[in-house]
Amino acid sequence: MEEKKVSVDQKTQKKPGKQVVQLSEQDLELKTRLEQYVEEIIQNNTESLEKLKTEVRTATTSMTSVPKPFKFLKESYGRLVEFYNGLETSRFKKQLADFLSVLAMTYGGDRDSLLYLQEGTLEEFKFWGHEYLSHLAANIGSEFQIRLQKQEGADDLLFLVDEIIPYFMDHNSEHDAIDLLSEVDQLQKLEQYVNQVNIQRILVYLLSIVPFSSDQDELDILLVTAYNICLKVNEYTNALRIALRIDKPGKVEQVFEACQDPTIKKQLAFQLARHRYQIDEGIINDETLKKIAANQYLSQFYINLAKDLEVLEPKTPDQVYKAHLEEKNKEANFEQIQKNLAATYCNGFVNAGFKKDALMSNKDNPWLNSVKNDHTAIAAVASIGLINLWNIDNGTEQISEYFDLSDIYTKAGGCIGFGLFCSGIVDENQPAQAILLAQLESPEVQVKIGAVMGLGLAYAGSARVELQEQLISVLIETADSVELAAMAALSLGLIFVGKCNDEVANAILQAMMERPESQLDLSISRYFAVGLGLLYLGQAEAADIAIESLALITHKISKYAKVTLTSLAYASTGNVLKVQELLGYCSEVTSDDKGTKIDKNYELQQVAILGIALIASSEDIGSEMVYRIFQHILQFSDVEVKRAIPLAVALINISNPKIQPMDLLLKLAHDRDQELSYRATLSMGLLGAGTNNSRIADKLRGLAVYFMNDSNGLFLVRIAQGLLHMGKGLLTLQPYYSDKFLMNKVAIAGIISFLHGCLDIKNLILEKNHTLLYYLGIAMYPRMFFTLNDNLENLPVQVRVGQAVDAVGQAGKPKRITGFQTHTSPVIVSAGERAELGNDEYMPVQDMILENFVILKKNPDYKPEIEQPQRKKTSFSM
Repeated sequence: MEEKKVSVDQKTQKKPGKQVVQLSEQDLELKTRLEQYVEEIIQNNTESLEKLKTEVRTATTSMTSVPKPFKFLKESYGRLVEFYNGLETSRFKKQLADFLSVLAMTYGGDRDSLLYLQEGTLEEFKFWGHEYLSHLAANIGSEFQIRLQKQEGADDLLFLVDEIIPYFMDHNSEHDAIDLLSEVDQLQKLEQYVNQVNIQRILVYLLSIVPFSSDQDELDILLVTAYNICLKVNEYTNALRIALRIDKPGKVEQVFEACQDPTIKKQLAFQLARHRYQIDEGIINDETLKKIAANQYLSQFYINLAKDLEVLEPKTPDQVYKAHLEEKNKEANFEQIQKNLAATYCNGFVNAGFKKDALMSNKDNPWLNSVKNDHTAIAAVASIGLINLWNIDNGTEQISEYFDLSDIYTKAGGCIGFGLFCSGIVDENQPAQAILLAQLESPEVQVKIGAVMGLGLAYAGSARVELQEQLISVLIETADSVELAAMAALSLGLIFVGKCNDEVANAILQAMMERPESQLDLSISRYFAVGLGLLYLGQAEAADIAIESLALITHKISKYAKVTLTSLAYASTGNVLKVQELLGYCSEVTSDDKGTKIDKNYELQQVAILGIALIASSEDIGSEMVYRIFQHILQFSDVEVKRAIPLAVALINISNPKIQPMDLLLKLAHDRDQELSYRATLSMGLLGAGTNNSRIADKLRGLAVYFMNDSNGLFLVRIAQGLLHMGKGLLTLQPYYSDKFLMNKVAIAGIISFLHGCLDIKNLILEKNHTLLYYLGIAMYPRMFFTLNDNLENLPVQVRVGQAVDAVGQAGKPKRITGFQTHTSPVIVSAGERAELGNDEYMPVQDMILENFVILKKNPDYKPEIEQPQRKKTSFSM
């Protein structure tokens, strides 16, 4: 076999110290031919330019290397540029500019490709392929920003954009098209290129860049564009999902009016019910749709799930504690009052929504007889509301008898319980409004407080105007107790959450100004600030006027309110500037050069930490960065500031028991600072809320032994155990759903209301205000996935549930879950997991994220797999 001859590039040999590049005969021939073409071009030979273009265009290469013609033309690029600069304007010069634009992709400076292209013929640039056009798109984006700063026109750039976008769309590069249109502020043009084939790829990428919007205007453009393209191709379920995120009047109603399919309308109604969005009554005429949107099917399906999983039987607190597994040498020092109170809450959390329990439903040995303390009686009766969650008929039947008793504490508990089981359910008879407003006329302050709390729980997120006047009158009545006024402010915040109601905001500000400083010093007064903040939840700049108005209040509560309002207004936005602003509060100097502590408002720093977690909680990368910040605060800050860290860690990982936060909270639960350990203990319950996580359960049993001689600590351990086994593992407190795209404002409001109480755990949760725990009730929701037919009957199908995988922008049909298990629906879906149908026999009525309730239809293109006959086993004998 003849040996292949190899030549050495002469120019390379002349440079000492540089590695010798060996060229094969074919490469040397190509290099020589290209150099000859260049020489002829310099002699104004048009044919040689065409030959050179053809040579470069037809060159093949691997995915990882540069085409050889580009390598060999490196030496000639400078000569061609010099020759080009000396040419007079002509057709030949423009053709050469086209070619130099391609070479500049490898050898040129910043934006040279674009500059040469603009001086060329603009005739054939799309034929150079995807890599060149992607490079050109980047150049256009940079040039557009420069011109924007100089306030210069960009019509020539927009012309190129209009030429490039169709190429990207035709070659499955929708993500490049979206990036380019975003760079030149022309995203609205995307609508004309959308069709049934590419809608899913466009939509997935468009929504995936929403968390990275630089400001509210850019976010609005992204969402409105996505909304419009969904309506254009009749993707109503996705359009509604985006409309709920936009949260502007008329968008949701527009989707309903555009949709004519009755089955799809049922699916839309389920989406509204999950978000607790109360649509105008005139939009929905069908009774079934009204019942779905009013959440009246929720309790029924939840009970069906419990039956299916065989967990319907009531659980006692002792079954949850598993005290026999606790390694202890003596009986714990647990006061009987606190023991009964802990059992009451644990019983309520564990049996939430199941309509029966082992304590309050026991008529032979009434639990209320065991409860001797007045405030424990409030919690005991209110727990009926938790047990009958989302079931108005059953709840009313069980709780009505307590309103007939003369005891004011059972009446107050009855009011809270009534609000709990009415929460999230729309009933045209309005039983909660009728009963609770009547109790609001009671002369007893405790009953009034219960009625006010009940109204806030029952109508959270409903924005009912008829309740506004009643609660404002309670709020601004200075003769009433500050606790009643503060709870009225909180209830107004819950009812009008995220609605930017200026009248309510002014009433809360007025109440804060008129209250004497001695009352504002009380810990319960923080709920004036929380109520005000909830009005602007997620509304960003809309809260600016309210923040400025707080300067009129001279008391230190104004600063607390300012930080609370800022954090709630920018909740889940991931706004880096606001995180930095809140970090400024955390980094305030708290001691002088000699180490003597300066009297500082530590509560302000603690609420700032909570705000940082709230702003970053919706996005995984932001949550990880914030977690690192918390590690630094734990290392360098005063212990008073550190006390907020467990609550913040629980907030960004609520009902999502990851190992790292779990270990951190366990470490903090053993801290020598008592309040820090209390908060960390309770935070462990929030971290694993509704998951039945065995690791947390084991650690909490260990903490029960650790707090054996601390009655308060043991009480919090029992509460945490109740939260961990909440709904026997069928419920979640996670406020984000739909792949973290949507935030349930009512859920986040309930969680924040409770966490602000935990900022002074000794004076609130461990004293008579332990009923703040019931605000978690409005954040509870079943973590289930039901598949239904169009008659709303359960349709068991094979479902795969596994860890969600980010497949945005990947080619083909990439796997979106990993490590999955196959079950028959209904199934439970945990935080960070995603569900997929096991086969193609059924499909959703429209493309959507599979969670909560999904209506399926037969797939017309389904072909069942033909089972291969099994081979008979053959035995061999020796």
